[in-house]
Amino acid sequence: MRTTVIGAGVIGLSCAYELAELGHTVTVIDAGAVGAAASAGNAGWITPFLSTPRAAPGAVRDAMRSFTSTEGPARMRPHPELGFADWITKFLRASTKERNRKSTAALQDFARGAHAHFDALLDRGVSFDQYTDGLAVVFKDKQNLRHYEQTVTTMRSLGYVGSVRVYRGEETRAFDPALHPDIAGALHLETERHVRPETLCQGLAKAIENNGGEVVEHDAVDRITERPVRQWSATTASGRTVVSDNIVVAAGFPTRTLLAPLGVKVPLEAAKGTSMTARGDGTAPSHPLKLYENMVACSPFGNAVRLSGTFDIGNRDYTVNHKRLDMVVRQGLSYLADWRPTNLEVEWVGHRPTSADDLPIIGPVPGHTGLYVATGHGTLGVTLGPVTGALAAREIARGETQPELEPFRLTRF
Repeated sequence: MRTTVIGAGVIGLSCAYELAELGHTVTVIDAGAVGAAASAGNAGWITPFLSTPRAAPGAVRDAMRSFTSTEGPARMRPHPELGFADWITKFLRASTKERNRKSTAALQDFARGAHAHFDALLDRGVSFDQYTDGLAVVFKDKQNLRHYEQTVTTMRSLGYVGSVRVYRGEETRAFDPALHPDIAGALHLETERHVRPETLCQGLAKAIENNGGEVVEHDAVDRITERPVRQWSATTASGRTVVSDNIVVAAGFPTRTLLAPLGVKVPLEAAKGTSMTARGDGTAPSHPLKLYENMVACSPFGNAVRLSGTFDIGNRDYTVNHKRLDMVVRQGLSYLADWRPTNLEVEWVGHRPTSADDLPIIGPVPGHTGLYVATGHGTLGVTLGPVTGALAAREIARGETQPELEPFRLTRF
């Protein structure tokens, strides 16, 4: 069987790798370089604990505030197309307490095996940079820490089994000397991990090629066509046509544009994020840090540190907004004692594909045999990439419906 995968981010590459492992002849096509879009500059966290939807109680209030705020981690900006209003409506309907709990439970079930799937990649020879120092949620305010400890109880009730330890006051500095003396405390998720996402994408791409697959970069797919005898063709900007038995569309936010001519509506929006990766002077963090009050992610990668943030819905350009990036860096550094960036490696902006209920969209497209979609992972692409690839490949290659994917079907909309 031949399968074309559109999208060379962590989701598309994970699907392609697992399909190649199951014997499919795979071609991956991307408009840019491997892992250069949403997968490139994110924090790289593998975190079942933080696998929760943003569609939550309070989303309506926060959305209204974002129209007038100049700062803050999340912003929502109106877009003139009709589909944007529909997306907002669905998102707010998904933000009730009852629906949020169901969505959180579904994500927790899905993410529970995330670490095992990363271990499986390493066992099979996929090479990438992984760090196993856990992940700490860091607080400036004692009240916020006390409140967040209740979240641990909630997550335990939903099946989270990872080890958690709380540090307060001076204990926090002993835990990670990079933290500012005024930090109130930290909640250390001891069993979480992180990777440098660029290396994960590069490792998967190399493994696909080693399995006989092809990875085509810098050649955008313009059109998907359903052919006779249950075949599909993908036509690219350069005029290339790739014919296959199956097509997996894992192109992030552009997925909706690719599928629209087939009459398939995918309720996705772009959530623009930004990051800075740099080497610096001072004491660098020894753990990845979720800087709670400002919702900034801080990830150490060897001698470099990445500060990432913002979740700007409706802003679809690829220009680095330096006011937003400077805000992320300034707020992130306020949690650190003395580390300061001196040698900039990269500034990044990317669009996290976010569905109307902030859950992934994974599964066959009804009415189109051989067409499969895997997108909408939002900020959880790294956490859920390998498990998405493994389960999707079983459905495509073996025809075995995977119960873990049932909450994420396109048909729910």
